[in-house]
Amino acid sequence: MSRRSHASRRERSNTNRRRFLKAVGGAGVAGLAGCLGGESTVTATASEASDSSDEDDGGDEPSTDTITLGGSMSLSGDRSDIGRLYADAYELTVGRINDAGGVEAGDGIPYELELVLRDDESDPSRSEVIYQNLVDQAGIDYLVGPYSSAITLSTSDVAANAERPMVAGGGASSQIFERDNEWIVSLLPAADTYATTSIEMTMAQPDPPSSAAILAKADPFNQDTAEGARGILQSAGINVVVDETITAETTDLSTSLALVEDADADVLLLNGYQEDAVIAAEQLASENVDVDMAWAPGTNLTDSFREQTGENGDYWYGPSPWATTVDSADDVFGSTSEFISAIENEYGYEPDYHSAAASAVVQTFQRAFTAVDELTPGTVRNAIRGVQFDSLYGPVQFDEDGAILRDMVVYQWQPEAGRQLVWPEQVSEANSIYPMPNWDAR
Repeated sequence: MSRRSHASRRERSNTNRRRFLKAVGGAGVAGLAGCLGGESTVTATASEASDSSDEDDGGDEPSTDTITLGGSMSLSGDRSDIGRLYADAYELTVGRINDAGGVEAGDGIPYELELVLRDDESDPSRSEVIYQNLVDQAGIDYLVGPYSSAITLSTSDVAANAERPMVAGGGASSQIFERDNEWIVSLLPAADTYATTSIEMTMAQPDPPSSAAILAKADPFNQDTAEGARGILQSAGINVVVDETITAETTDLSTSLALVEDADADVLLLNGYQEDAVIAAEQLASENVDVDMAWAPGTNLTDSFREQTGENGDYWYGPSPWATTVDSADDVFGSTSEFISAIENEYGYEPDYHSAAASAVVQTFQRAFTAVDELTPGTVRNAIRGVQFDSLYGPVQFDEDGAILRDMVVYQWQPEAGRQLVWPEQVSEANSIYPMPNWDAR
């Protein structure tokens, strides 16, 4: 429905989460150091912690009867707010597995897990060097993925060339699954599916939208989410009235949002990262741009987004591959709800799907290790591709391209209730507030 056809309804007019580093003797957990500077790494086995001041020196060889998982993560830089969610969940899951006795692999030997994470500063080139050094110098055979599709794409080439399995939890670009790389699987669904259920939700409303604006950052993930959105919008009969690419350097969206207002778009699909969603939320408010729906591809579902935007972040929607209302059984934490409580108690924030996917990364390796008679990169790779298990993240199973089989649910930030699952109805905890209220009615 056109905005101007109901003009009487609408008139035109760093996170303070507790952050600490743990190297817990007796738990086999690798801590994280240098969260604000990328040159230091702390690793810990069950009996000791070792410090490395240079991520390029190769680190220590993996300990006897220890399986080392290695990778890089955005602990600083533009992606650090979400990167730290992955780091925390990696750490916590490794610790829980070791507290329960470690992994009894298929060869009959009990192993502790060790985690080595190095700060890539949200830089694909830096991450690629880190993974190469983890393989060549540190002798690490099993790779946990970084955050963002751009970084996952570059580092997956390292995994393929070195023939080392990588289980990614932070990469969703369709390009990851289109290159015949048998050495990577991902716990995130393909990016071109992210908008599907959200658009379906709007079409089920009494007054569905007739027009949409697409703003998309110029990187693999967000271009793929935008491309998928175009397809579902066309299928739904919704006209795309604005279709703009946002450069990587963009810090001001006012010009693009003016186009959204001039075109009278009902739906705004902002295909960008958390910092882009924060900018959009602030400038929609400051410029009094009204839309029925403001959406980002899940990068706006973190507590950090809400802390940075306050009331301006109210009513925003985002998709998620994780339904927190479904209390799935989990072999490591017990259940979804127990995992949520564990993250809250340990780190002081409520987890979102990035946290859950990260835990599933570690659990995927755990399942693969127990399934093979001999621990080699090749046998573990084959076992990973065949895993099928239930977890706090829901069912884990990969298709032939290494993508997880998963439909999205839709969350919305609501003024007093906070982040609420609103679609599909059978798992929702609240009704969606659609259309979003005008700014002058808030």
